[in-house]
Amino acid sequence: MLIGELSKKTGLSKDTIRFYEKMGLIAASDRRAGTRLYKEYNSETVERLLMIVQGKGLGFTLNEIKQLLNEWGSDAISKRGQIKIVERKIEEIVEKTRQLDVIKTYLVAKLGKLNEEVLSESSNLTD
Repeated sequence: MLIGELSKKTGLSKDTIRFYEKMGLIAASDRRAGTRLYKEYNSETVERLLMIVQGKGLGFTLNEIKQLLNEWGSDAISKRGQIKIVERKIEEIVEKTRQLDVIKTYLVAKLGKLNEEVLSESSNLTD
């Protein structure tokens, strides 16, 4: 399939697909049509791109995703190595969650103060 069809199937822009190819996350074969050269992607590329999107959503970097896709599929990373990678990512998620809780607490307090000020201003206007 050509990049336009791949873009439609995955919801990713053509530029993003080209970037992922440049990074070595996906591969394409060249297909000549007259004087033009087209990139052609196989159906496995759709699955690979969806895995990349899912990995990014879970907080993995593109380099981590590349390593996982390339090495986990070939058993290049031992089970213990895979466990360490997943445990490290879980620790990162726990820390991000803690940071988000701190920000949420601050924002909730700020919102409460703002609501009090608005109510105070409103009561002062009616007095």
